[in-house]
Amino acid sequence: MRRSLVLGLCVLWAVASISCAPEEALDPDSTDTTVDPILFGTRDRSTTPAVLALSLPGGGFCTGALVGPRLVLTARHCVSDVVPAIDCANPAPQIIRDLEPDSIALLAGDDARGNRVLAMGARTIVPRARRLCNADVALVVLDRDVRSITPLRVDFSTRIATGDAVTLVGFGARGASARAPYGLRYRRTGVRISEVGASEFYLGPVACVGDSGGPAIDPRTGAIVGVHSRGTSPCDSPTAIGTWTRAHVARSLFDSAAAMGAR
Repeated sequence: MRRSLVLGLCVLWAVASISCAPEEALDPDSTDTTVDPILFGTRDRSTTPAVLALSLPGGGFCTGALVGPRLVLTARHCVSDVVPAIDCANPAPQIIRDLEPDSIALLAGDDARGNRVLAMGARTIVPRARRLCNADVALVVLDRDVRSITPLRVDFSTRIATGDAVTLVGFGARGASARAPYGLRYRRTGVRISEVGASEFYLGPVACVGDSGGPAIDPRTGAIVGVHSRGTSPCDSPTAIGTWTRAHVARSLFDSAAAMGAR
């Protein structure tokens, strides 16, 4: 049922619930702590350094995870122009075009507001499908190795189940307001999966604009089991539903990266 919902997404639309965010939303002086990105999470200054922010053309913004010295795992819609609303029941293509890789910047540290560039994109590896439902994952091959950060592992198994706990990490906004500040890395532990499908799983109101592409991590293994795709709007509603693409969907992308010598 949830897979057929029309879910607001993505790049550069202010009405999108899970997406990239415009740069003017940055507010380093904000003292509002009622709702935090990853919603109801805590600041992550050093626990998950491999989770970093991606700056995109036109002021777009996403989260990604370093999974190799030169590889970042993120959401497909973070590296593509897509239609403004995602309806999984509609078979029409959802991808308009892929972004130029060198327009994507990996930002350093737990505070992305300084726009300190750690590396640039050199290539993107994406699924062949022109749809995001069940396939909202991508790899960004960087233009240089990042040796100062230990990459996260990716769990390609299918062992996750309803009720399992995951840790979420992202740089997203503090709620659904268009003026909600974002750009600081937050994490939330002990979030229970509410439903598991063949290629996606679902959680409650836990992520907002800018958290797209962020990982769901198995606290037992420290490995990534999912990538944040989309969610219902408003993102901080008690009835909001968030969708994560399961990590095993990205296995063919890693195979492609290995074949071209990226790691």
